[in-house]
Amino acid sequence: MKESVMKFMGKITNKRTFAGALFGAILTSFASTAFANEKPSVILLQPTQECTYCSDYLRFFKQQADKAGFSYQVTTSPFDPSNQANQVEQAIAKHPKAIILWPVDANALIPSMRKIQKAGIPLIISDAMPAKQAARFWDYYTGGNSEAIGRESAKAMVEAFKAKGYGTKGDIFAITGTPGTPTTIGRMRGFTQELSKIAPNIKIVAQQPGNWDQNVAMTAASSLFTRFGDKIKGVYSVEDLMMAGVITAAQRTGIDAKKLALVGVGCEVQGYDNIKSGVQYATVLSDAYSDAKFAVEAAQKVLKGEKVQKYTYMPNPIITKNNLNECRGISQ
Repeated sequence: MKESVMKFMGKITNKRTFAGALFGAILTSFASTAFANEKPSVILLQPTQECTYCSDYLRFFKQQADKAGFSYQVTTSPFDPSNQANQVEQAIAKHPKAIILWPVDANALIPSMRKIQKAGIPLIISDAMPAKQAARFWDYYTGGNSEAIGRESAKAMVEAFKAKGYGTKGDIFAITGTPGTPTTIGRMRGFTQELSKIAPNIKIVAQQPGNWDQNVAMTAASSLFTRFGDKIKGVYSVEDLMMAGVITAAQRTGIDAKKLALVGVGCEVQGYDNIKSGVQYATVLSDAYSDAKFAVEAAQKVLKGEKVQKYTYMPNPIITKNNLNECRGISQ
């Protein structure tokens, strides 16, 4: 009787062991399959979705990230460095495969970049180049070369002056982006340095921030048009959206915008339409479609273990009525 009981209990134990092993194997197989099918996680930190360029960038980023098969999250910060620094901390805690950072300040995010590097997460800087001393803390940069864009804008301004019959002498003012942002700093530096070289008699008599906002730019331009009147022969805006505000301000103060040498940046819808209608003379290509696409492509290469150049710049040709077809992303 005792031997029969022992044999019976042994059979039960063996069946339980086999069932447990089988269940464990199924779980392991399921987990392995799930891991293999898991989409690579990428986190994008950008300044805002409120400006036209920013919202276009995000739209194109999502399109390209979906094509790439990424699992992605997006956080925004309204040009607030401390807020973006907190968002970086949260992103690191989620352990993504890569972080794409559009820094809101040239210097303030350097400690955050250092933390990302320490966490061993590949860091792609997109759109806005940080201060040079930060280069050792990030892996790759994709986007526009802000200083080069500024230099091309200066060349476009000289062309616009000649086209309007002003030669190479006269006064202009500039509408800049949010103070302290890398894009604002770079574009204005490139513009002022190049303009002083090629047309020293075209003088920048004033500049005010438009904060990447059409209405803010309109208010800023209105005060400058009121202050300088018809003395102004041209305006440089570091973004086409803000140039649209400049044009409205000119019209409201009784100035014929078509007589001004107007140069913007971006080849955004507003710039495209204003150039096509003959109000704005030129823009410099720095489009949101290419900007987002380059960032996603860099992330793809990083996650595949492929080599990526430290700097990948978008082309930035001068766009006038003669080559408007070179604007990209308008119909995407």
